[in-house]
Amino acid sequence: MTGAQLKNSFTSVGEVDASVLPSTLTLHITANFQQLAYFILSNVHRQVIFFGKYALHHIKTEVDLCETIRSIKQKDELLNLKFGSVVFASDNNYELVPDEFLFLTNPLNSDIESLSTLQLSVVSRKSELLQKTAFELFSNCHWKHMNISLLKKLVAYMDDTTDKLFVQVGNDYLDVLCFDEQKQIQLMNRFSFQAANDFIYYLLLCANDLKIDRNKTELVLIGEVDIQSKIYDLCYRYFLNISFIQKPENIHFSKAFDLFPKHLHYALYNFAL
Repeated sequence: MTGAQLKNSFTSVGEVDASVLPSTLTLHITANFQQLAYFILSNVHRQVIFFGKYALHHIKTEVDLCETIRSIKQKDELLNLKFGSVVFASDNNYELVPDEFLFLTNPLNSDIESLSTLQLSVVSRKSELLQKTAFELFSNCHWKHMNISLLKKLVAYMDDTTDKLFVQVGNDYLDVLCFDEQKQIQLMNRFSFQAANDFIYYLLLCANDLKIDRNKTELVLIGEVDIQSKIYDLCYRYFLNISFIQKPENIHFSKAFDLFPKHLHYALYNFAL
């Protein structure tokens, strides 16, 4: 991408004051064939102070993506700050595997991240080139799968009043997550979709398999969906109770984010090391 293309594809919210020590900041960043997005958080105030997103075009291979990330970092002054820590979030396809069956996975081709409290691991396709690029470009970098954040945060989001079915919406996929009464994960599956009708087909399939009462269970939406979208319209048609996920009480946003939808990129800003 040329410099002009990068500039025209960039949107942002907030600012980073020049007086802030970069070592007190954390960067949460992710990239796929459609976009590169990042949040900058102040560790002092436990506050999100900046969000940036580049819409990417004509990215067809991981090599293309890595070259584009290098080009963006070269031109983006904020991404060149010496952050105290960096989380680079992978969003590859995954499987949720009980730890007792990890021996069946191939560690040479997979990234394996354990959730010891759940006795489960997120096993995803290894992106060696992207991972190498992330560690070359960013100091103090930690490689995590996006859904590690979801699994940790959604358990705390559960309450004793209403059953919940969580759906994270990406550019071309949905993640469906459901927990039982003991807050143990019952389901975390990803489905690819191209149209809203595909989306609702997979969502209803999961709801039926889990024997979910769509008149009582709250459907909690996360990610790239809004109230004007066809996806929301279809969800509203089939579920009586719909909401957008709310930010955790211990995460704060600067004043510039008053109108920023907190369900958008929820998993990315919620990472904690």
